[in-house]
Amino acid sequence: MTSIPASDPGPATRVSAGEAVREWLASVLKFFELKLQLLGFEGREAGVHLLILAVLIASTLALLVMGLIFLAVFLLFIIVKITGWEWGWAALLAAVVLMVLSGVTAFLIRTRITKPLFTLTLAELRKDREWLRQTRESSK
Repeated sequence: MTSIPASDPGPATRVSAGEAVREWLASVLKFFELKLQLLGFEGREAGVHLLILAVLIASTLALLVMGLIFLAVFLLFIIVKITGWEWGWAALLAAVVLMVLSGVTAFLIRTRITKPLFTLTLAELRKDREWLRQTRESSK
């Protein structure tokens, strides 16, 4: 009877280097596939969010332009009637008022844009980075 040395893993557990590399590559590809799926799900969610923002911005701009036209005419009429100023000075005051109102609208749009996108993907990538850091430190 032949004895098998203790360091020899035996034929059942022996894995060739090529097979080990294939398994490792398969694991890496599966990892990236899962990350891309997560990115795809969040991408669709972000797309809907950005579409809503685009519609809101376009609607705001269209309504702002229409409102500006009527508001400018009305403001000029009121300023001229109340103050007795000439049209030029009344137009300057109306322009200042309209610029302040457009600044307020821009601020409201900016508050809607600050919603973070791809939060789940970024959280997963942070976890992966931390895991890699711990693995690197434990192997030293």
